[in-house]
Amino acid sequence: MWEKTWQWCAANLPSFIVIFALWEIVSRIWGDPVLFPTLEVIASRGWELTKSGILLKHTFATAYRILGSMVLAISLGVLIGFAMGRYRIWERFWLPIVAVLLPIPALAWTPVVVLWFGLGDVTMIFITTFGAVLPIISNTWTGAKSVNPAWIRAANSMNCGGHRLFFRIIFPGSLPFILSGVRVGLARAWRAGVAAEMVAASDWGLGYAIFASREFLDISFMLCGIAMIGLVGFVMEKFIFQNIETMTVIKWGMMEDVQVGGG
Repeated sequence: MWEKTWQWCAANLPSFIVIFALWEIVSRIWGDPVLFPTLEVIASRGWELTKSGILLKHTFATAYRILGSMVLAISLGVLIGFAMGRYRIWERFWLPIVAVLLPIPALAWTPVVVLWFGLGDVTMIFITTFGAVLPIISNTWTGAKSVNPAWIRAANSMNCGGHRLFFRIIFPGSLPFILSGVRVGLARAWRAGVAAEMVAASDWGLGYAIFASREFLDISFMLCGIAMIGLVGFVMEKFIFQNIETMTVIKWGMMEDVQVGGG
């Protein structure tokens, strides 16, 4: 574990060091600590917000909405995707709907949903779920149709049908596609959720905090909120998705263990 951590640091830290150095140089040349604060000012503000609990409360509010949305999106997306992949009637029904909805930005629904449900969590979860569910449907559908027919024929020859066929052959064979769809869906959920919070949240959330900070020209607060979004996304990718992949599709030999930076 520690060896992999050191490998990741050795591979990725130089990139961050270069970015931080460039930021520091530009901030000092710019000479405006309000509009382009130095790293020291940003770090000090971040520590102050963390110690007071304000930044964490905004983070938990956003994470709660994202988590609720992802539970709904995964449940609906996997169900609809498998129905499309295994039954032609459902494929004909859902495919044109997905094709029409897929290009629509989730944020475009905000004015309509605000009129339906008002400001608050229901609106946030609706918009975020819409942003996440479509790539999950699409990838699950592709995965279900991509299962090797030879596996299914072999299972049928051994009287493995019904739910046993699904859970032993079709679901594992589709899992790499599903995980890819969930990863894309989560990224879209964060973008949609944070953007929606900027215009439709009523109290807490990282998007709300970032947008509200403009009233006070608090650039440091905005940057701390943006950094927190990136940090949470990195933690979820590194410690949730990669572990799920390691315990499933990589362990089963369906995907190579290739991680950025040797992590």
